Amino acid sequence: MMKWQPRKKAYFRQGVALQYLGRHADALAAFASGLAQDPKSLQLLVGMVEAAMKSPMRDSLEPTYQQLQKMKLDKSPFVVVSVVGQELLTAGHHGASVVVLEAALKIGTCSLKLRGSVFSALSSAYWSLGNTEKSTGYMQQDLDVAKTLGDQTGECRAHGNLGSAFFSKGNYREALTNHRHQLVLAMKLKDREAASSALSSLGHVYTAIGDYPNALASHKQCVLLAKQSKDELSEARELGNMGAVYIAMGDFENAVQCHEQHLKIAKDLGNKREEARAYSNLGSAYHYRRNFDKAMSYHNYVLELAQELMEKAIEMRAYAGLGHAARCMQDLERAKQYHEQQLGIAEDLKDRAAEGRASSNLGIIHQMKGDYDTALKLHKTHLCIAQELSDYAAQGRAYGNMGNAYNALGMYDQAVKYHRQELQISMEVNDRASQASTHGNLAVAYQALGAHDRALQHYQNHLNIARELRDIQSEARALSNLGNFHCSRGEYVQAAPYYEQYLRLSPDLQDMEGEGKVCHNLGYAHYCLGNYQEAVKYYEQDLALAKDLHDKLSQAKAYCNLGLAFKALLNFSKAEECQKYLLSLAQSLNNSQAKFRALGNLGDIFICKKDINGAIKFYEQQLGLAHHVKDRRLEASAYAALGTAYRMIQKYDKALGYHTQELEVYQELSDLPGECRAHGHLAAVYMALGKYTMAFKCYEEQLDLGQKLKDPSLEAQVYGNMGITKMNMNVMEEAIGYFEQQLAMLQQLSGNESVLDRGRAYGNLGDCYEALGDYEEAIKYYEQYLSVAQSLNRMQDQAKAYRGLGNGHRAMGSLQQALVCFEKRLVVAHELGEAFNKAQAYGELGSLHSQLGNYEQAISCLERQLNIAREMKDRALESDAACGLGGVYQQMGEYDTALQYHQLDLQIAEETNNPTCQGRAYGNLGLTYESLGTFERAVVYQEQHLSIAAQMNDLVAKTVSYSSLGRTHHALQNYSQAVMYLQEGLRLAEQLGRREDEAKIRHGLGLSLWASGNLEEAQHQLYRASALFETIRHEAQLSTDYKLSLFDLQTSSYQALQRVLVSLGHHDEALAVAERGRTRAFADLLVERQTGQQDSDPYSPVTIDQILEMVNGQRGLVLYYSLAAGYLYSWLLAPGAGILKFHEHYLGDNTMENAGDFQAGSSANLPIATSSALEQHIASVREALGVESYYSRQVVHQP
Repeated sequence: MMKWQPRKKAYFRQGVALQYLGRHADALAAFASGLAQDPKSLQLLVGMVEAAMKSPMRDSLEPTYQQLQKMKLDKSPFVVVSVVGQELLTAGHHGASVVVLEAALKIGTCSLKLRGSVFSALSSAYWSLGNTEKSTGYMQQDLDVAKTLGDQTGECRAHGNLGSAFFSKGNYREALTNHRHQLVLAMKLKDREAASSALSSLGHVYTAIGDYPNALASHKQCVLLAKQSKDELSEARELGNMGAVYIAMGDFENAVQCHEQHLKIAKDLGNKREEARAYSNLGSAYHYRRNFDKAMSYHNYVLELAQELMEKAIEMRAYAGLGHAARCMQDLERAKQYHEQQLGIAEDLKDRAAEGRASSNLGIIHQMKGDYDTALKLHKTHLCIAQELSDYAAQGRAYGNMGNAYNALGMYDQAVKYHRQELQISMEVNDRASQASTHGNLAVAYQALGAHDRALQHYQNHLNIARELRDIQSEARALSNLGNFHCSRGEYVQAAPYYEQYLRLSPDLQDMEGEGKVCHNLGYAHYCLGNYQEAVKYYEQDLALAKDLHDKLSQAKAYCNLGLAFKALLNFSKAEECQKYLLSLAQSLNNSQAKFRALGNLGDIFICKKDINGAIKFYEQQLGLAHHVKDRRLEASAYAALGTAYRMIQKYDKALGYHTQELEVYQELSDLPGECRAHGHLAAVYMALGKYTMAFKCYEEQLDLGQKLKDPSLEAQVYGNMGITKMNMNVMEEAIGYFEQQLAMLQQLSGNESVLDRGRAYGNLGDCYEALGDYEEAIKYYEQYLSVAQSLNRMQDQAKAYRGLGNGHRAMGSLQQALVCFEKRLVVAHELGEAFNKAQAYGELGSLHSQLGNYEQAISCLERQLNIAREMKDRALESDAACGLGGVYQQMGEYDTALQYHQLDLQIAEETNNPTCQGRAYGNLGLTYESLGTFERAVVYQEQHLSIAAQMNDLVAKTVSYSSLGRTHHALQNYSQAVMYLQEGLRLAEQLGRREDEAKIRHGLGLSLWASGNLEEAQHQLYRASALFETIRHEAQLSTDYKLSLFDLQTSSYQALQRVLVSLGHHDEALAVAERGRTRAFADLLVERQTGQQDSDPYSPVTIDQILEMVNGQRGLVLYYSLAAGYLYSWLLAPGAGILKFHEHYLGDNTMENAGDFQAGSSANLPIATSSALEQHIASVREALGVESYYSRQVVHQP
C-alpha cells in the first residue's frame, strides 16, 4: 500500500472535516487541491465524489456523473474536478469554484476543448468575484482555444464575454471591437439568440460613447428579433434599452412610450423583477424631465416590489434612484439616508462595484452639505474600489468628484490635478459625455486660478462635445458657463449670445429654475451694457418664472434687479414700485439683508429724483435696521449712504460726520478694504469743499494702511491708483510722480507679477506723456514696457506695448517707424493665435499704409481684417474693416467702390444697432459724395451724421460733421448756412482744445465769410487760421512731411488772406502777409537739418515796418511779386518812401474769381502756366508800374 504524504493526507482530512461541518463547497475545494498535488490519488477522487453526492448539489450533479460513468470518464481526475467546479459555479459558490477549477487546470488534460470549458468557467467565476483582470485573462485564453479548435460557437461566446468585460471597465473601444466580432460570428452561425445578445451589447456601448443613432438602431433590431422569436421578455428589456437611448437623445416622449410598453409586457408576463426594472426606467425618465416628485413615486414602486421579492439588488437600485431625486430637490438629509441604505445593502451583498457607486453618491451629498473632508474620504473609497476592480471609467468618475471637492475647498491646483486625470481616462476610454463635463470642471478651476485663456478653451470644448453628442442638458450647462465666464470678466457683449442660446434650448430643458438664473444673468449683462430696456425684458421673465415656482427669494432678487433697470431708464415710479415689492417680500421672509437692500435702493431712487431729503429718510431706516439686527457692516454701509446724501445737498459737516463713523466701524472690525472705501468717501467730501490738501491726506491714509501692513504690493497699488486719479484730474505731471513712486515700490518686490506690474506702470507713464504731447518720452516708456513684456514672454502685453509705440511714432509723423511697430504687433497677434487681435492688428496696419499712400498694402491688410471678422462672425469687426476699405478706395479716387464699403459699414451698424458706427458711416458717405461733387446727397448724409453725434453727445463727431456740412454748403454756394455750421464746429473745436481742427475750420469760415461779402470777419478768421497753423507747425514734434502738409494749408490761408486784404484796400498788410507765407516751412527745415534740432525761437510774424526797414537799406527801387489764388500782385517800394504803387493782375479765365473753391491746398487753386506766360504778365506789370529795364536788375522777390 502506497504511503501518504503528510500534505496530501491533510487535504483529505480537511475535506472530510469540512464535509461533517456542512461546509460542502469548501470540502470539495480541499479534495480538489489535494488532487492538484496528486492527480493519481484514487482515495482523494473517491472522497471528492462522495462529498459531492452528499452535498446539496447532488440533484443537479448526479445525472452528469452517471453520464461520465457510462463514458468511463468517472475515474478521470480532470473531468471530475472540472465538472464539480462548474456545478459549484452554477450554485453560486464562486470562491470554491475558482479553487476547484484552477485545480483542474493544474491536473491538466490533452483536450483543448475541455481546457477551453474550464477557462470559460473560470472567467465567469472571477467575474462574479469582481476580479475583472483575472476574468478577462481567462476569457482571452478561452477565445484562443476556440480559435485554435475552429470552434466558432465558442469564439462567439468568448467575444461576447470579452466585450462585456471591457465595457464594464470603461474600455469602450475594445468592447466595441469584441461585440462586433460576436455579431459577425452569430450571423454566420445563424444563431438568433447570440446575434440579439451582440446587438444589445453594441447598443449599450454606442450609448456610452454618445453614438445614439447607432445605439437606437441596435436596440430596435433586438426588438425585431425578439418579436420574431416571440420572446416577450427580451422584447420588454430591449424596449427599456430603447427608452434609455431616447432619454440620452433628449426625446422624452418616445422614452416614456418605450418604458410604458416595457411595463405593460412585464405585467402581462407577471414578471415582478421586470416590472421593477420598467418602473426604475420610468423614474429615470421623469428625473431627466426634472419632475422629481413623479420620479420618486416610480422609484418607490421599485422599492415596494424589491421588498416583496426580497431582492436586495433591486432594493439597492431603488434607494439609488430615490437618493438622486431627493438630492436634486435639495432635500440633502433624505438623500443622505437613501444613499446610506444603498451603501449598506452593497456591503451586505459584498458587491464592491455597487459599494463604490454608493460611496460616490454619499460623497456628493456630503460635498453639497459643505462637509468636504467626509466627501473626500468617500470619493477616495470609491477610487480605491475602482482601482481594485480595475474599473477605469469608475476611476475617472472618482477623480472628477475629488476635483469638484477640492474646487469647493478653494484648492484649485489640486482640483486641476484630479480633473486632468479624469480627462485623461475619459479620453482613453472614449467617453465623450464624461469628456464634456470634465472640460467644464477644468474650466471652472482654471478660471479660479486666473488662467482665463485656458478656462475659455475648456468651456468651449465642453460646448463643442455636448453639441456633437446632441446632449442638450450638457450643452445648456456649457452655454450658461460660457456666459458666466464672460460676465465675470466684464465681457458682457460676448456673454449675451451664450445666454440667448441657452434660452432657445429652455423649452426642451423643462428647468424653470435654471431658466430663471439665465434670464437674471442676461438681464444683468444688458444692464451693464446700458441696454436697460433689454434688461427689463429679461428681469421680467426671471420674475415670472420665480412666481411660477413660488420661490419668494428668487422673486425678491428679480424685483430688486428690475427696479434697478427701471431706475436706469429714469422710470422712477416703476423702479420705486419694484423696490417696495422687494421690501414686502423681505419682511415676509424675515430677511434683514434683503430688507436693508430694498431700503437702500429706495433711497437711491429718491437721490435720482433729486429728493435728497426723501432718500435720507430711507438711509436712516437702513441705519435703524442695522442697529436692530446688530450688524456692524450694515451699519457702516448705512453711514456711507447717509454721508454721500448729505454731501450732495452740500451739508458737508454732516457728510464728514457720517463718513467718519463709517471709517470708525470699519476700523473696529479691522476691515481694511472698508477703511479704504471710507477714506475714499472722505476724500470726495474734501474735494467738494475744495480742501484738496485734506482730500489728498485721505489718500495718504490709504497708503499708510498698506505701510502698516508692511504690504509693498498694496502700497504699490495705492500709488498706482493715486497716479490714475491724477490722470483723471488731468494733472499729468503729478500723475507721473505717483507712477514713478509705484515703480520704486515695485523694485522691492520679486516675482513675475511684480515685474509685470512694473511693465504696466511704464505703460501708464507712456499714456501720460502721450497725453502731454511729449511723444518722445512716451515712446521711451513704451519701449521699457515692451522690454518687460518680452522678458516675461507676455504676448498680450507685448501687443499693447507695440500698439503704444506705433501710436507714438505715428503721432510724431515717423510713419515708417510706426509701420515697423504695427507689423511687429501683427506678428505677436499671430503668435497669440487670437483671431480678434489679429484682425485688430491688420486694421491698424491697413490704416497706416493708407496714410503712407501704400494703397495696395492697405487694401490687403484691411481685406484680411474683413475675412477674419467674417470667419469669427464678428459684425463689429467686419464693420471696422469695411470702414477702413471705404476710406482707402476714397483716397484712391475709386468712389463707387468706396461707397459700397461705406454702405456695408452702415448696413452692419444698423443691423447691430450700433449708433457710433452708424454715425461714422454716414459721415464717410457724405465725404465720398462730396468728393464726387454730389453735394446735395453729401448734405443728407452729414445731417444724419450730426443727428447721431448729437444723440450720443459725441463732441468730436459733432465737430467733424459741422465742419463737413459747412464745407459742403459752401460748395453749394449756401454761404450763410456754411458760416452757421462752421461757427458751431469752431465753438466745439475750441472747447475740446483741438487746435488743428480749429485752424482748418477758421480757414474754411474765412473763405465762406469772404464769399458772402463779410470781408472784415473773413480777414479776422484767416489771420487766426494762419497764426494757428504757424504755431502748430512750429511747436509740434512732427515729421518733415507732416510739417510741409501743414505748410500747404497755411499757404492757402495766407493767399486767401492776401485776396481779402487787397479787396479791403489794405495793400500794406497784404504785403506783410505775402512775406510771412513765403518760405517759413523751408527755413524751419534748413535749421533742423543744419543743427539737428528744431528752431526753439518763438514764432514772431513779419510786420510791414520790418519790410520797409529792409527796403530802406537798398540803393534802388524794390519790386515785390506775390501769386495769390489766381492773381499776380505787385508792390513797387522805394527807400524812405515805402509803397509807391500797387498793381494786381488776373492770371486766367479758369482761375477762381472769388472764394468759391474750398480746397485746402494752394496748388489746386492755381492754373498751369508756362514760364514764358508768367514773364509776359510780369512785363505788363512793369509797364503798368512805370518801371524801366534798369530796375529789373535790382532786388526782386517772387514767392
